[in-house]
Amino acid sequence: MQHPFTKSGRPPAAVIFDLDGTLVDSRDDIAASINEGLAGVGAARRPDAVIHPLIGRPLVEMFERLLPPRLVERSEEAAALYRAHYFDNCSRNSRIFPGVIDCLESLAGVPLAVATTKATFQAVRVAEELGLERYFELVQGTDDLPFKPDPAVIELVLGRLGMPAEECWMVGDTVHDLQAGRSAGLSTCAVTYGIGDAKDLSAEAPDLLLDSLADLPRVL
Repeated sequence: MQHPFTKSGRPPAAVIFDLDGTLVDSRDDIAASINEGLAGVGAARRPDAVIHPLIGRPLVEMFERLLPPRLVERSEEAAALYRAHYFDNCSRNSRIFPGVIDCLESLAGVPLAVATTKATFQAVRVAEELGLERYFELVQGTDDLPFKPDPAVIELVLGRLGMPAEECWMVGDTVHDLQAGRSAGLSTCAVTYGIGDAKDLSAEAPDLLLDSLADLPRVL
């Protein structure tokens, strides 16, 4: 299959994807582990509908928003409990979004990577559990880097791949993904089926706005 082209008319040097909400619908597993963290520090469990919109934010920030004021100082402890639970339960109810495998297989020959707010060890675990790791040259978490919309994690991926930003794409489901990609100098693609609001994504003026990743190789 002919490879997709960037706006310059040359094949893309690489395509970088967000993970949660872009490649994988992991909302229920994340919410379950968030509730383990909340319960572990003595807070009430929260409905999934309250947790889901926060996914993609830094983990400690999520707990700061969900914990009652008297327990906010235990956000780091709750986050540690989350990490321990999530590592062993990250694929119980998670699934790959429709169109993702078609997209990744159609991009065979183009270097692909993941740049996520998750810690690297958690992101690698999810990719392995769902059979996605074989498609990617690199799965990179934010770890000690600033979180998106800071472009640091994307810049790290570009450096490790040895690819020029102007020939690469960032694909994500939130405004922060788009802002980070643009700040790093990449073209940006937003997907509408994830966590981000379609109107907010459109207002960010990405280079592409797609309802399915299966369309990506045909329109890049």
